[in-house]
Amino acid sequence: MAQSAAPPPEAVRSGVSKTLFVVTVIVVAIIAFLGGLGVSSFIFPPQARLIVGTNAPFPPFESYNDTSGKFEGFDIDIMQLVADALGRELVVRNFNDFGVLLQTVGSGGVDIAASAITMSGPAGATRNQTMSFSNPYYSANQAVVIRSGFAFSCPSSVCTATEIVNHTIGVQSQTTSEAWVDAEILPIQANPDQTIHRYPNVATEIDALRTSVYDLMIIDEAPARAIVSGSGGTLAVAGVIITNELYGFPVRRGDPKGLLPTINSVLATIVADGRYDQLLRKWFS
Repeated sequence: MAQSAAPPPEAVRSGVSKTLFVVTVIVVAIIAFLGGLGVSSFIFPPQARLIVGTNAPFPPFESYNDTSGKFEGFDIDIMQLVADALGRELVVRNFNDFGVLLQTVGSGGVDIAASAITMSGPAGATRNQTMSFSNPYYSANQAVVIRSGFAFSCPSSVCTATEIVNHTIGVQSQTTSEAWVDAEILPIQANPDQTIHRYPNVATEIDALRTSVYDLMIIDEAPARAIVSGSGGTLAVAGVIITNELYGFPVRRGDPKGLLPTINSVLATIVADGRYDQLLRKWFS
């Protein structure tokens, strides 16, 4: 009897492929079954999240991009770097009321707040009662925004209380803009209850300025210039108020989640390697 010939290579490969196919089908079926039981998360655990609270719009620090469907800005880019350093997924939650954002980070409702938050001066002293801050990452002043053509100006483009007093004024509540107005303008302003207008968010504040509810908007300088730039010539910066504020990223007081060392490390690293300057050019140019 003639010896049986070995199967051709094609036949061997075919047999192995069928075996692998059967094994693959079984594995997929098991994963699908476990997924239905809610067990798949033990096999493929979800990535931990970094919950960052913000108060948009406040360009160029934080805004919502309608095209991409994502939050963006100088603060958001830095928070993405922090999330990457922690190995977490960045999740941004917007608060329409700035005061509620501050209360929420102080109570631990979000991990970090990123919203151009001043950590220095009287405002910083108050906020330090419920929050702990990172190292400072930005120095800012206030500015005065007006409707284009409105008759108001400041000598050398630097405004003081003397020029601003007795005009109708708009500020965002719980901000250092409001704190400056309350400290410098309110004591010398006629009828402050009627002439100082307070708003929970910048969008409402801008709408009220456009419709002549009041005449001077006091707001941080960088957002003031970004708002004017996007106004189509309808708004203008009338001058700057020198306040020398320092921004920081706050967490719940005492940093119970241990986030500040990573935030500070990221800030130091991007300053040293040039990425901080790149972000400045990206968002402020």
